[in-house]
Amino acid sequence: MNIKPEQQIAAGEIVDLIAEKIGTNRQIHSATAIAAGARLAGSFLFRSFGFKLGDIKPGTAVLSEEANEKGPLLINILIGTLSNMGVELDGEKMDKATNVDSNLSFKDTLEKIQEDAFQIMTVQQLSHEEMAYSCAMATAFIIKECKNDLPVESGFNTAVYGFIEGTKTCPPEMGKTKPVKKSFFKFWK
Repeated sequence: MNIKPEQQIAAGEIVDLIAEKIGTNRQIHSATAIAAGARLAGSFLFRSFGFKLGDIKPGTAVLSEEANEKGPLLINILIGTLSNMGVELDGEKMDKATNVDSNLSFKDTLEKIQEDAFQIMTVQQLSHEEMAYSCAMATAFIIKECKNDLPVESGFNTAVYGFIEGTKTCPPEMGKTKPVKKSFFKFWK
């Protein structure tokens, strides 16, 4: 799989987005940051499936063969990116490591970041699937940066759970999660 330079740029911008929108003064609970990147990756991959969702409400589980087939690619990208950054997973520790809960729900996480992430995708001219891979790379970077606070193996398991959650859950609708900006001026007659 070839990763385009635009995907690498998007990955860096996603890391910054998560720090700014979910963190306080760019400080954030490690598992919440990891889950945010992974959920975003999963939800972009979910959107790439092109499902007609009709009346399905955000947060509803949507099981699909597409998620079963393409979801593991996110894990492969995560492993590959961690490896390229010199972060190795310890097989013995993996057996004992658990995922760590996020401080935000799936829906709350996406409502905070998906609109801005979509803008990044648009500017970088990426497809939903390419953006999903960028978000998986961003998640790897977050795991690496949080390794002093959260063991890499727990970060990895937290990410995998977020990927599954994202690829198998109906995300919030785009365009419904950002408040409408009000003008600060008034036209006079």
